[in-house]
Amino acid sequence: MLLSGAQLLGPVARRLICPERWTDSYPAWESFAQELDALLEYADAEGGLHHLAPRLESKNAQRDEALEELRVAYWLHNWRFPVVQWEPRGLGGKVGEYLISTPEKKRVFVEVKSPGWEGQLSNAERQAGRAKQPKYQNLEGGAVGNWIPLQKCIASDKTYPKFAPTQPNLLVVADDLMFPLHYCLDHVDVALYNRHPGYGTTGYFNSPSYENLGGVGIFRAFSDGRGVEYEFKIFDNPFALPATKLPPSLMGTFKEKKTDIVRATFTGNTTRHIF
Repeated sequence: MLLSGAQLLGPVARRLICPERWTDSYPAWESFAQELDALLEYADAEGGLHHLAPRLESKNAQRDEALEELRVAYWLHNWRFPVVQWEPRGLGGKVGEYLISTPEKKRVFVEVKSPGWEGQLSNAERQAGRAKQPKYQNLEGGAVGNWIPLQKCIASDKTYPKFAPTQPNLLVVADDLMFPLHYCLDHVDVALYNRHPGYGTTGYFNSPSYENLGGVGIFRAFSDGRGVEYEFKIFDNPFALPATKLPPSLMGTFKEKKTDIVRATFTGNTTRHIF
């Protein structure tokens, strides 16, 4: 059932956050309202709400970024990679999202980025106000060169410089590109591993150039009627430093794509795993 914006907030959300600055229809669907309650309950119990609440209550774009960070934390927690520190300091004192613990007693520094379709617009499109219009218009969009925004995300001054050479580091990308990365994982392969000159770029994981980064995860949340589902896969960096490589338990779990349903949103009609 589709409702308008905060009218659909569940009891946990109404208790813990204030949506006054939201201007869109989120959560819109009951399943996403149920998911939000589950996420907030988790964050409150695990000590992360204090850090996330100001951005969850902020404007739509900042809220959505914070939601993705919280979703990834909740997902990892339920796969037994719990957050042990929120907003840890990385290289040069730069702040990341969280540290997670692994069965090997390793602590992995996690950074979550959400590149959007607006970043794919040309200067002319921005000047014409395209960024303020709906994402899709007249069937426009496509997956052409989707490795470019991923490489830009990795190389950004707000991303790679955070990763210290002394600990495992994971970048999780939860994108909102014109054609999202989860629909074209072969473009992720191009961004990370390509050696063919025809693509106009060399994969970032083909040399030690990004040796401080242990791997890149591609994450998405979606709903097709069975509940809110999360999908995740990690691409490892064979040239990562020994200290920055991702632990075997993390790579062993997510080297192949995993898709599961958030238990609080489950409709009772699925063969998928529920967490």
